[in-house]
Amino acid sequence: MNHTPQIKRAIQFAAKKHHGQMRRETEPLPYVTHLFSVALLVAEACADDDVVIAALLHDTLENTETTANEIEKQFGLTVRTLVEAVSETTHDAQGKRLPWRERKEGYFKKLETAPSDALVIMAADKVDNIESKITAFEIEGPTLLKRWPRPVSEYLWYHATALNLARKRIPAHPLTKRLAEVHARERKVFTGK
Repeated sequence: MNHTPQIKRAIQFAAKKHHGQMRRETEPLPYVTHLFSVALLVAEACADDDVVIAALLHDTLENTETTANEIEKQFGLTVRTLVEAVSETTHDAQGKRLPWRERKEGYFKKLETAPSDALVIMAADKVDNIESKITAFEIEGPTLLKRWPRPVSEYLWYHATALNLARKRIPAHPLTKRLAEVHARERKVFTGK
């Protein structure tokens, strides 16, 4: 990953915004480890700085008090557009929290027409999430599943849907291939198939 002043600012921004947050569904690590992993995956795929920055910030709208306007002011419209594209709509127009499945379906619907760079970030995000869950399961075994708020079958549906969308929108991208590989491994680890 290039260590440009803009990327350094994004790293610091993400670290401040996610300060004190931990990953709950995998190993108990600071949340920023996930953001850095996603950004590295995107950078390894030769993405430009705006895409790497959006990867670093991909969870700020969902998991912090950060606003889209704040992201645009700090990092520009392209980064804002990408972060918004990979962020779930969590509440309806009346402010009621949407059910899990409805949030995920809305997320995929938005990604169907999002810029292709958003699909690259989405694929990197899913690759890191799946790999982290597999690693944690190998360490903890079935007790890990008690921390997951959803059944394994729902995560498998979610990741399969993400993979299908990546195959449709960015079929030749190396992260699509990697997502296919880790999803196959995830199915084997968690279902034996």
